[in-house]
Amino acid sequence: MQMAPSSSPVLPHDGSTPDRETAGLRAVPPSGRARTDPESLAEDAVAVVARWLTEAHADEQPAEARLSDRMKGIIEDPSGVGFTMRFVDRVARHRDDALAAEQLAALVDDGDLPEFLSRVDRLLLRAGARLAPVLPRIVMPLARRRLRQLVGHMVVDAAPGPVHEHLVERRSEGYAMNVNLLGEAVLGDDEATRRFDRTLALIEDPEVDYVSVKVSAIVSQINMWAFEDTLARIEERLRVLYQRAAVAPTPSGRPTFVNLDMEEHRDLELTIRAFTDLLDEPEFRHLDAGIVLQAYLPDAFGALQRISSWASARHDTRGGEVKVRLVKGANLAMERVDAAVHGWVQTPYETKAAVDANYKRCVDWALRPVHARAVRIGLASHNLFDVAWAHLLAESRGVADRVEFEMLQGMAPAQARTVRDEAGGLLLYTPIVGRDDFDVAVAYLFRRLEENAADENFLRHLFTLRPGTPEFAEQADGFRRGVADRWEVGDLPRREASLRETPTRAGRATNDGAFRNQPDTDPTLPSVRRRIDAVAGRTFQPTATPMTVTVDGPDGIDAVLVAA
Repeated sequence: MQMAPSSSPVLPHDGSTPDRETAGLRAVPPSGRARTDPESLAEDAVAVVARWLTEAHADEQPAEARLSDRMKGIIEDPSGVGFTMRFVDRVARHRDDALAAEQLAALVDDGDLPEFLSRVDRLLLRAGARLAPVLPRIVMPLARRRLRQLVGHMVVDAAPGPVHEHLVERRSEGYAMNVNLLGEAVLGDDEATRRFDRTLALIEDPEVDYVSVKVSAIVSQINMWAFEDTLARIEERLRVLYQRAAVAPTPSGRPTFVNLDMEEHRDLELTIRAFTDLLDEPEFRHLDAGIVLQAYLPDAFGALQRISSWASARHDTRGGEVKVRLVKGANLAMERVDAAVHGWVQTPYETKAAVDANYKRCVDWALRPVHARAVRIGLASHNLFDVAWAHLLAESRGVADRVEFEMLQGMAPAQARTVRDEAGGLLLYTPIVGRDDFDVAVAYLFRRLEENAADENFLRHLFTLRPGTPEFAEQADGFRRGVADRWEVGDLPRREASLRETPTRAGRATNDGAFRNQPDTDPTLPSVRRRIDAVAGRTFQPTATPMTVTVDGPDGIDAVLVAA
């Protein structure tokens, strides 16, 4: 398995989509820059961010300041993130109170409690650790309730009462909400059906007008070796969601907006195919709908061009509107593990700088009038530099109404208000979870902690960032580099297929003398799927007469293995 070349196609100066087969080796920015070109606007964006930070700091409410201080404490405490993850994973997600009590006692006994905990929380934890093994059914529900209190600003109770109250309150404050039902990975049909039914209920809720759903949350056993069969099962369920969304009552009076979310690179092509196939069906031609793209995948830029080209053709026949939600990606750890297990190159970029540059390339390309006429952009980011730059870029090109800024519910609310006031609105990504299913929020909370803990991530610095400081200058310089490099990073998938007619039994040696197993074949690659399709209809005859081997005891097994 080899890494694909890091190259990008040349973009025509008129902003049209190039032929990706005949394009050149490197993308170049449009010529004829005016005073409002993206590079100049980057400097203006830095000034805007300085103003936003000052305004947000002055507007921060006492409760919000306490939340910011708590997050800052978790991040700055060397043991903060690790302790929090262990507590959430080992204690909070256990449904058995006795086992959870054992884990709580062990966690507290492991060492000193982190400094970010308040004196009251330390006392409660130490008392709980002593009492939990004796009174688990009393102590553990209290511990989980305390955790819900600590993260309740980020995750909303999925019961109709709390959800409606939250949505009405946020709507009165000038926010729109994208509601996402949290859940663990779906393994079986029963869980997939349960999640499907709960998503349907959300779509039909008269207080909900925007819902996000992953195809992997409503269809079990996604099998890339059976791509077309899996796609058919996905489309069967999505078709019902779209049908209900088209007639569901909403506060705005428009159909419920369904956004197709995704986390794994594996689901990228499946999600795009299902999205475009269904919205081309006659009954959905006029339905507005959305899809997410993750900029940490080099594939995202080509996917954006492909969706834009399709959406333009749909728009020209008076079809509905399409929205692409641009995120940077929050599943890097899992992608790395998946790649390592299979012997593959990881699909996301290797560096955060490349991710940032690709994100800006997608924004620059999408916010051109020729593309924005058919596709709205959801700019989902807490990086104020990216938000300010996109806002200025959209205004300078006359497409300010074609971009919607999005942030996470409960994360940096003062900054969210500042952006909302300047941009004229803001969409809050609002995760919900059932009171009895709080353990399924674990993965979401882990990702938020990872985002806040990684030094190269903007969120790591958001709670302490102030204009005129070295930290601000460092973040501004990183932003400028991302703008400057946006046409330099590769946009081709980082894996390429290497199928063999006869698979080798041998592994491969490395320069350090270590053994590396032969990489697995990756069925997500187009070339692999073409080979699968080519051989799927063949009838194979055995090349030798089958033999029956009788094995008697361990010695016989060893003999067969030696001869194999």
